[in-house]
Amino acid sequence: MIDDGRQSERDAIMRAAYRLIGHNASTTTSIENILKAARVNRRTFYRHFASKDDLIIAMQAWSGELVLERLHDAINAAESPAAAVAAWIDQYLSIGWDEAQFRDALAFLSADVASTPGIAAALEATYARHREPLAEALAAGLADGTLPNARPELDAFTIHAVAVRHLETRIRGRLDSDFTEVRDAVVGLVLTGLAAPAYYLKSEPPSTFRSAPVV
Repeated sequence: MIDDGRQSERDAIMRAAYRLIGHNASTTTSIENILKAARVNRRTFYRHFASKDDLIIAMQAWSGELVLERLHDAINAAESPAAAVAAWIDQYLSIGWDEAQFRDALAFLSADVASTPGIAAALEATYARHREPLAEALAAGLADGTLPNARPELDAFTIHAVAVRHLETRIRGRLDSDFTEVRDAVVGLVLTGLAAPAYYLKSEPPSTFRSAPVV
C-alpha cells in the first residue's frame, strides 16, 4: 500500500510524463525533463520507477484502468444488453473526441512509447480487459434473445478493433467527422448485425446471385 505522499509523487511523475511525451510525440523525452516538469529529484523518481521504460509501462496500466472504470460505469448504467453495447462503443470512441483523454492518447502514439520494451504485450493485456465488459453485455443479449447473432468473444474483439482503428485515425489527425456521426454509424452497424434475422448472415449467397454451373 502506497501512502498518500508517495502516491502523489508517483501521480505527479506520470502526469508530467503524459504531458511531455504527448506534446513531443515525434521525439524522445528525457528523464531530466520529466523530473523538472514533475518538480521532483532523481532519487524520488527511482523510488517509484526502475527506469523510464518502467514509467511508461506504469503509465499505460494507469491509463488503461481509468478507461476500464469508465467502461464499467457506462455499461452498468445501461438498461438492456443492446444499450450496454452502445454505451461501451460511445465511451470508447469518446477517447478521441474528449480533450483530456485525447491528450493522454497522444502519448501512446509517440516514439517514446513505441520503442518501450514490453509495451505491445502490456497494451494487449489492457485491451483484453477492456473487451471483457463488452463480451459480457453481448453474452447477456445472446442469453435473453435480444442479440441473437452475438458471438460474445469474437464480436467483442471485432467491435474493439473497429473502435481502436477509429481512435488511431482520429488521433493522427485523419478523421475530422463529428463524434455523434461516428458513434451513431458504428453503433448502427454493430447492432444491426447482432439483431438481424439469421438469413441475412449466412455465408452462402442467395440462390438468385449464384453463378451458373459450368458445363
